[in-house]
Amino acid sequence: MTKTTVNLGVVQETLLIPLWARAYEFHQLDPIIQDPKSVEIIEAIDYDFDKFTTAKSSQIGTCLRGIILDNWVRAYLQQHPQGSVVEIGAGLNTRFERVDNGEVRWFDLDLPDSMGLRKQFFEETERRQFITASALDTDWIERVKALSAEPCMFVAEGVLMYLSEEEVQQLFANLLKHFPGCWFAFDSMSPLMVKNQNRHDSVNYTSAKFNWSISDIRQIQDWDSRYQVIEVFTFADLPAKYLRRFSLINRLLFSYIPFLRNMYRLTLVRLG
Repeated sequence: MTKTTVNLGVVQETLLIPLWARAYEFHQLDPIIQDPKSVEIIEAIDYDFDKFTTAKSSQIGTCLRGIILDNWVRAYLQQHPQGSVVEIGAGLNTRFERVDNGEVRWFDLDLPDSMGLRKQFFEETERRQFITASALDTDWIERVKALSAEPCMFVAEGVLMYLSEEEVQQLFANLLKHFPGCWFAFDSMSPLMVKNQNRHDSVNYTSAKFNWSISDIRQIQDWDSRYQVIEVFTFADLPAKYLRRFSLINRLLFSYIPFLRNMYRLTLVRLG
């Protein structure tokens, strides 16, 4: 079988890391996340995924990140069963397959090269549409607003840390302006993690560089008083059965050293 070649930009190449992580997890005895679609995709792509084999922390962390964000999307859909979800930087994510309630209207948004690859493995439907654009553009906004009657939810997984702070602030401002009351779930890093990014066990196999960092994620409320932080989640907040997947040293660092515990976190925000 001829495999699909990959021709992605520097940052866009990182979308292959969570794909690999979920596919690898599928074969574990007690998988964190069930994603057979990722197994199918990884077997069809011509790429050296073996270089990530030693990236144990990233593999586990990426899957845990996925289920935390999935649970926030499910919570949103419980309140808004016919709501709209926009996956910013969708890459080859399978979140729709994992959380679809049969009613949600879903938008996968990504740059042209990433979307071109995505279209080889996923199809649009009446309820699921693809948007080829940068999240920082505004042309796509009216398309989503025209089909959304309830407050939207936006998810940015592994995206914001590659932007500048000015770009992150602009994205927040755009969402507040055009989608007041929306939910926004995303991950972020502390300056310490960005400073030591050369030690990252998976991204260091690419040429991508982290950019945006923030010491305390609640500082975004200083950007605009209408930004309301609903929940912040770190890996130290996970049940013990998940923490045990990490090495002992990492568990100790996550749990007992505050500035290390705060190096990476997931946040759910309501804008407006």
